[in-house]
Order: sequence, then structure tokens, then C-alpha cells
Amino acid sequence: MKGTTIRKAGAAALAGAMVLSCASCALFGANKKEIVEAADTFADTLLKKDAGKIVKLTNEKKDSDAAEALEMLFDESWYSEDQNKFNDAVADTITYEVDEESVEVDKEEASVDVTFTMVDYEKALKDDYSDIDEVLDLLDDCEDTKEVTVTFEFEKDDDEWLLSNLNDKGFGKIFDFYMYELELTPDLLSMIESTDIFSGYTGVYSTIYFTEDISAYEDLISFDVYCDGSLIASDMEPSFYGDYIYCDYYTSDYSDIESGDYEIVVKCGGNEITTMEITVDNYEAQPVEPDPTTGEDIDYDYSFDADGELGDLVQAVDWYLDDGSGYYSFDYGIEYDIYFSDELTYDDVVGITFNIYDEDGNTLLEEGTVYGSNISYGTNADGYYYVYLPYQPEDSLASGTYYIEVFNPDGTTLMMDYCVVL
Repeated sequence: MKGTTIRKAGAAALAGAMVLSCASCALFGANKKEIVEAADTFADTLLKKDAGKIVKLTNEKKDSDAAEALEMLFDESWYSEDQNKFNDAVADTITYEVDEESVEVDKEEASVDVTFTMVDYEKALKDDYSDIDEVLDLLDDCEDTKEVTVTFEFEKDDDEWLLSNLNDKGFGKIFDFYMYELELTPDLLSMIESTDIFSGYTGVYSTIYFTEDISAYEDLISFDVYCDGSLIASDMEPSFYGDYIYCDYYTSDYSDIESGDYEIVVKCGGNEITTMEITVDNYEAQPVEPDPTTGEDIDYDYSFDADGELGDLVQAVDWYLDDGSGYYSFDYGIEYDIYFSDELTYDDVVGITFNIYDEDGNTLLEEGTVYGSNISYGTNADGYYYVYLPYQPEDSLASGTYYIEVFNPDGTTLMMDYCVVL
């Protein structure tokens, strides 16, 4: 009887232990399931990139640093259209797996490892590309993947498990691709419509015209300058004007550049897209030949006669970029400046016209006006109001003497002048 009692007691104890053990397993199993579900919910919400909904699943306040950083990360207005397409394409490849075996629960705190898998965009994009569609195709075809494992930490708030480590660097690693420098090198060569290059005593000037606005590529475009095969200037910045740019090289003090064969090499992303060439032949100043119409030497310091109401306001005249020797510095065209003593308005000068003649008296330009972009206006550094009258023919000017006759708005002559082109 005694042995039976012992056996019964042992059986009872064993049964009790089993009950306690099972109760413990059930309790742990419930918590584990809750943590796995919380992790799954958070990971799924994270990949939807809705910062507001993500923060609601954490113990962060809306204005915390981590919450604001997340809001900024997913704000598409911070990125270019191409970058947003890239971000979405990579994000669409992300999958995740919650490691149930890694769950740890300690009363009101818990943790679990979650592994995110995505396309290895850095292996997919090893070269420069000109089109975002090409990049998207490469991402779509790439079979290489990369993994990021993050430990989700939770704290219990009433009956809900909230993520407590949103500021963990691991979450940032998942979205490293948002910071990836997507360097698209556009095919600007196919977009070039025409080029133009000309030279003067003080520089070499070029223009490239494109079929569309290329301002978006301003940071990618630069140019080098060579003289007789030697590099004399590198990685210079063009001037951008929508669908055309200026790539000009000139001396900083506007002194004469050396004679020689010049090349302007335009680059995009460091790669050459076009080269323009021109020969500069800077003659040394020679004695001024007599004016063929009078037989007298040309004096550029003579006192001019200006007539009419506007003529009374004329203070000075100047052939723009005359090198001081009596020879005009450019052969691509000429420009005449007139300085007035009073500050005039556009309406005061809009009626001015001018003619250009060659030394044989042939009219090269008749009634040049502001409407034909042959005259402009502005205020010079000395406070005088001035207008400039440029003449730029289709071909280079032949050597010789050129005359300008300027007319008042009423058609009477305002003044005449002349210059010499080598």
C-alpha cells in the first residue's frame, strides 16, 4: 500500500509538472506569435513607404528626429523624376522574412530578426547610362541580390507591441538606394543641332545649339581648350541659355590671345561630345592706311559731329573692342557704341536706325533697328546711357574700311563713323 501511495504521489507530481510545462509553452507560444505578427505588420508597412502609418506602429512621436527623418526620406519632392523611378524600381524588388527562431520575449520587451532581400543595384549598374529606361531594364534583368538583416525591437503598450528602435541604422541600410547617385549621361551628341565658332584678338567664342532644353545637365557639361595641340584650359563651365550654350575662351584682362590653331572640346560627364576648331591669326598693329575716300589717315580720336535732339545728348562713341591701334579686333562683325549724357528710355532710342557700307560705298546693312536685334540699350559703368549697333554678316568681314551711318528716329542723320578691319 505504501509503495502504491508513493507511485500515486509521483504520478501526481509528474502530471503537475507537465501541466506547468505546457502552460509555460502556451504562454511563450502566444507571445512569440504576437511578436512575429507585429514584425510582419511593421515590415509590410515599411515597404509601403507611408511615413505616417509607419510611425503609428512605433513608440516615436510625430515630431521626433527619427519620424521627421523618415518623412523626409520618403518625400518624392526631394528627388528628380528619374531618381524617383529608380527608387520605386528597387523598392518593388524588396521582400522580407521574419526569423521566428530569433524571437526573444522578456516581459514587456521583445525582439526578432527580419531579413530584407532586394536587387543588387550596384552590381546591375556598373557603367554610365544615358536613359532611365535603360537603368530600369537592367534592374529588371539583374539576378544578383543583397540582404539586410535588422533586429526589430518592441515594447508592449497596453495590448499592442510597438517598435522601439526606429532610429536603428539597420533601417537606413534597407533604403540606402535613396542615396545612390544615379549618374545618367545623356546622349547629347544626338541632340546637337548646330555649332558655331569664331575668334577675335582677345578670345575664341563658340555656341552649341541643341534640339531641346539641356539645362538639366548643367552639372555634367564642361569644355577644354587646346592651342596647337596643347591643353591650355580644362573643365571650364559653359554659359547655359536653355537650348544653347556658350563655350568661350578669352584672356582675363582682354589682352590678345596667342595666334595658333585652337580647339574647343565639349564634354558631358567627362566624355567628348563635340569638338570645334578655328585658327587665330593675331596680326601685330600696323600703321593705319589712309582712308580710301579722302586719302587722309584715319584718326580714331577725332571730334565727331552729332545732329538732332539725340545728337545734343551724345557724349562719346566707341568701336567696341577696337584694340587701340586703329584696327578693329574682330572679323566676324563690328559693333558701334554711342554714349548719351542723359538717362534715356527704350522709347527714346527705339526709332534709331543705321546703315553699314563697305569702302566702295556698297550698302551691307540698311535700316538696322532694335526690332531686328541690331540695336540694344543699357547703362554703362560711368552712368552714361548707351546704345550699341552690331553688324554681324553671315561670312567673315573682308579686310578694309567700313562705315556706319546712324539716323535719328525722324530719319535725319545722327552721325557717321568708320573703322578698319584687317
